[in-house]
Amino acid sequence: MSKFILAEEVETLDYNFEPYAGTGTVPEPSAMQIQAFRKVLAEMVQDAMPEVTGMEDPRFMEAVTTWLGRDSSEMDEKVMHAVADLCTNQPSFDDLSSLPYRARQAFVGWLTGMFLVPEALMPATRN
Repeated sequence: MSKFILAEEVETLDYNFEPYAGTGTVPEPSAMQIQAFRKVLAEMVQDAMPEVTGMEDPRFMEAVTTWLGRDSSEMDEKVMHAVADLCTNQPSFDDLSSLPYRARQAFVGWLTGMFLVPEALMPATRN
């Protein structure tokens, strides 16, 4: 007999920021929270990169050089606010701010992968 058991299909979003901050579980975000997060990220990408048609476009290297040389502190702060909003402040902006750069980037990457990376060819469940 086939059955669906939510706890076997959807894992909790546990995090452990030790030794820099605490541990916890991200509350399951609403569809509205996920959409707001997606919108913030899309706006940031659109603002950061000019329209370039591809790697062959002569403006491509200029765009990459400009992007790499910019002060990213404002963008980092926007990302941390967006993540804290997505997570209903569990972890909070302050928790995220206390993390070293690579730790914060790893968490943001993990979280983004959980919610935004399409897995079109994957089944909806593990079974």
